[in-house]
Amino acid sequence: MKKTFREKMIAYFMGVGKKHKLLKYPSIGILSATLFFYYIGRHFVTNSKRYASMIFVGIFFVSSCSFSFAVFAERTGFTSVQETYSAVVGTSDISLAAVEPMAAETEVLLEEKKGSSEYETGEEAQIEAYTLDDLLEHHEHDHDAEAYEKRVEEQTETVTDTESVFDQSDWRLVLINKHHPIPDDYDFKLGTFTSGMRCDERVIEDLLLMMQAAKKDGLNLVVRSPYRTSDHQEDNFNNRIKSYMRQGLSYMEAYKVTSQVITVPGCSEHEVGLALDITSESYTQLKRGFADTKEGQWLAEHSCEYGFTLRYPEGKEYITSIEYEPWHFRYVGREAATVMKEESLCLEEFWDKYL
Repeated sequence: MKKTFREKMIAYFMGVGKKHKLLKYPSIGILSATLFFYYIGRHFVTNSKRYASMIFVGIFFVSSCSFSFAVFAERTGFTSVQETYSAVVGTSDISLAAVEPMAAETEVLLEEKKGSSEYETGEEAQIEAYTLDDLLEHHEHDHDAEAYEKRVEEQTETVTDTESVFDQSDWRLVLINKHHPIPDDYDFKLGTFTSGMRCDERVIEDLLLMMQAAKKDGLNLVVRSPYRTSDHQEDNFNNRIKSYMRQGLSYMEAYKVTSQVITVPGCSEHEVGLALDITSESYTQLKRGFADTKEGQWLAEHSCEYGFTLRYPEGKEYITSIEYEPWHFRYVGREAATVMKEESLCLEEFWDKYL
């Protein structure tokens, strides 16, 4: 009967040990190591299909991963330059549209659909519009613009040290994004216009002043998406995923693209009444073209004077994880908004530098 590998190794090393007594214990050690690695290798060979399946599943998960978070370290903060970020994601499974573009056929498909009614269905078709006249009609009785401006000027004159002004506990500066969901203990009160629009009541005065200032310059700003409930945000997110899937994308592809244009539910500033989508009467779509309108240019230049900042600026996608949205403004207070405008900072960078 043919001997097995194990039997051959035992016979060989036992023979060596009998012939050379000094090699008895070294032979036993070598024999043990040989048999150990033999059985390890034999285990992998006999279970090759199982391990191949596990490797395949791992590769599939990594390649189709839809999580698109900006790199953030608790102590060191956000990466400050795009080159550093690109170097990091170059060796990881985390990807952004700004770093790793979608497949060419997918991009072409979406571009073809953007002008169609199908692309505009869902949350965009349901957005209500509120003009300055709509808001003032139900707010004039307690809106004294001159008195409010005077109070703001007095508060601003007392500010001498920029860095000492900002505090992480300031409600105006709360950081909400994909990496920082809405805090469980975050509390706010909605101010509701009879016209139906709602936002954090502490934002109302500055919003009205900004819209009035634009009106004096011959521009008509329109608020199209103020406060949203968590259910509304979730519906928006799911509707966009379904829209992309109707256009031929898989669920994972649709989720990835959606997370770059709509914030994941529970992580949206709209849900706390601090974010507003603003366009004009002549340009009603939430698209990049708004940046080229007079209203878009006016907001980019003057919104900071009333405490608002362009939340998702161009060139910061690798930090915000959201594509450029020239219509999306977030209230942060006049001091912070001014600093962010002067230093070209997004909110994440502002936190990294001042908080």
